[in-house]
Formats: sequence, structure tokens, C-alpha cells
Amino acid sequence: MSFPAKGLTAMNHKDSHYRFIFRNRGGKNELWIEMSEAAGGQYLIGDVPRVVNREMVPLAIEFGLTNGWKPRTTAAPPFRCRYLKGSFLTVTPE
Repeated sequence: MSFPAKGLTAMNHKDSHYRFIFRNRGGKNELWIEMSEAAGGQYLIGDVPRVVNREMVPLAIEFGLTNGWKPRTTAAPPFRCRYLKGSFLTVTPE
């Protein structure tokens, strides 16, 4: 599973540049985020509800960075989280 190359939106968050996209995969919506300067690094995948907005992106970035997302680390599996009732939660592997 590789990070998408088309349809990305750029965002500056706390002096770091990120790229993101909302995708529908297998009937569920996902938010994919990667740090632009560390393309090829670990990316974040957030399960999001059917109705999404851009305010979810900085929330996901902050949540990921404080909970173990390392966007500059290469060859790491994606960091997974889920948006629920206004905030993100860590998704544990099944």
C-alpha cells in the first residue's frame, strides 16, 4: 500500500508542510497524510466518517505526533487512527 500521488492537498501546520487526501476505500472513508519534506516516510491513515472537513487534518497531525507517528521514518508501517466524536483514537492492530 503506497501513498497516493494524485489529488493531494498541501497544508502548512506549525511550520511543517504536509500533503493529504480523503479517500474512499472498500466502502469506508480514510484521511491519508504524509509530511512533504519526508516523502517516503511513515504516513498516517485515519478512518473518518462519511462527512469530512479540513479541520480534521490538523487534529489528525497533532494526535499522530503525540501518539507515536514518526513521519520522517522510512519503511515503517502506516500509523492508524480513527476519528470518533470530535477527536482521534489509536487503532490497535487486530
